[in-house]
Amino acid sequence: MLRGWNVSLDRDGTLEKISGKGMIWDAGAILEVPDPQCFEVKLSFPARAQGKRMPFILGITQTSFTGPIHEVPDLSKVFIEKNPTKCFVEFSKQNHKVHHCFIKEGSVKMEPMACMSAVSSLTLRYDSGSLTFSSEDKTSGPHNVPNTEYVPCVFLVEKNVPIVVHVSRKRKAAVEGLNDKLYRDRKFTDAEFVCMGRRIPVHRAVLSAASVVFERMWSSGMREAGSLEVVIQDCEPDVLEAAVKYMYKAELPSDCDPAPLFDLARKYELDNLAEAAGRRMLANLSADNALAWARIVHLHADAGDERAGSLWEKLYSKLASEPSLLRTEPFPFDVFGLRPGVPGGENSK
Repeated sequence: MLRGWNVSLDRDGTLEKISGKGMIWDAGAILEVPDPQCFEVKLSFPARAQGKRMPFILGITQTSFTGPIHEVPDLSKVFIEKNPTKCFVEFSKQNHKVHHCFIKEGSVKMEPMACMSAVSSLTLRYDSGSLTFSSEDKTSGPHNVPNTEYVPCVFLVEKNVPIVVHVSRKRKAAVEGLNDKLYRDRKFTDAEFVCMGRRIPVHRAVLSAASVVFERMWSSGMREAGSLEVVIQDCEPDVLEAAVKYMYKAELPSDCDPAPLFDLARKYELDNLAEAAGRRMLANLSADNALAWARIVHLHADAGDERAGSLWEKLYSKLASEPSLLRTEPFPFDVFGLRPGVPGGENSK
């Protein structure tokens, strides 16, 4: 989960509204996907909820918008307003039908005509500008939306009535299973990372495919037999393990700090990991982490890293527009050597 409001999401994918007001759309979650250009999400009801199915809203939001900082009475309205039409549908518990959502007279409405009926589960698929909702043999779409990066989101209204969320990485099952098994078993590894006394066995072929830095390292004279040691001193062992996990499985641990992961990813040119960590930073920016995370991103951006520069512009815009994210007011432009209103400051010419 990239970000959540008044909900819990357990390891089995059970999503539940646990706080907030009753019968108000003030609970929801933005779900994390490895590839914001191509993903699939399925919502279903667990056995204990079959007799009490609750309404929910499912859709996609552009990665440039990850919701309000402060609580609002209707989360779904905020997201529906910020995204293109046809991006959201609502499941009605009264008749088990699905309707597209839209904003009218300042509130969320359902289109009169249902796009699907007799629904027991609901699947959302997004692939490069094409969005489809489906349930078994029933389909709504494909709907054309601006071809950009999105993440799925779900909004809930009733407390303590769970739904099950399954996010598919849209990779072939055989490939996904192979990578999972390679990471889990660590058999026939041919190199080791050594970080603060901790040893992390790896497969050079997997890491070389993920990072040109590792590819150059292991293809330029480092061909001796046995297990090769690569000493990495500039991060914590848990951060390195999280990066290794991502290189194998394209998964970020839910409890990891994305800033040191982003730092490590830029140093070793792990572009996909840097993008995933950057998305998590944007989604979870708060007064507790804003300044520390901004420092790390700006350090790489100031060194000429284009990807870090792109993330810095998004962070800067969010910080400048929401000063409540920073404990120090007014906005401390001087911390980054900047001029107000200019993401790159005096150095960006």
